[in-house]
Amino acid sequence: MNGGAAGKIVGVGRALGNRIVTNSDLESVLDTTDEWISTRTGIKARHFVAEGENAATLAVDASKQALQHAGVDGGSVDLIICGTSTAPESMPSVACLVGEEIGAPGAGAMDLAAACAGFSYAASVASSMLRSGAAGRILLIGSDAMSTIVDPKERSTAVLFGDGAGAVVLDASEGDSGFVDHILGADGRGATLGRAGHPGDDEKLFQNGREVFKFAVRILPDMVEKLLARNALSPDEVQYVIPTRQMHA
Repeated sequence: MNGGAAGKIVGVGRALGNRIVTNSDLESVLDTTDEWISTRTGIKARHFVAEGENAATLAVDASKQALQHAGVDGGSVDLIICGTSTAPESMPSVACLVGEEIGAPGAGAMDLAAACAGFSYAASVASSMLRSGAAGRILLIGSDAMSTIVDPKERSTAVLFGDGAGAVVLDASEGDSGFVDHILGADGRGATLGRAGHPGDDEKLFQNGREVFKFAVRILPDMVEKLLARNALSPDEVQYVIPTRQMHA
């Protein structure tokens, strides 16, 4: 258990791909309907990256917005961490590209790939760095351009994912109202349930949606209970639980 929050969230930002794809658009290329998609996912439209956009450009836009919201400049950032599984190239990292664009050439920069859990993993690393004193101000980003790895002709995945980024500025000197605790976990036995190549590769995203859904439904309550217990909290003290959502296909 952690002893209180590490740092404070002092700024937030977001960015979305500029190409909007509606369910009606997908009806013309996939064996699907707006009703089928909406009933199973609640999704009516999604944002995809347009020409010239990718996970890095989205990360830059979200980061600039977060810095502006915080009222600080990029030069004051000690470390940039980006959770992404769709970096446009193996190197330089998305975080490094962000550092160049925001005027933080001397800041540490690294990407962390953990698929849907990428931002959570990155947040855990950021909290540890703040708590240890290794960094005083961190730019934490989650950015993915899933349309670059999804097969547009595969309805079980093409209807689900979109492209976007979120960024927060964490400051150790502003008090304790950031991330309090994290539980990280993975199960390599489920590796066959979802795979993908890099953007531009022939190997597109595959996901066994039904099995992933069943796994998430089983594991999420256990993790929530464990997190509450080790922080001496009861469910009645929690105002919101915000999970990621998977389609039951």
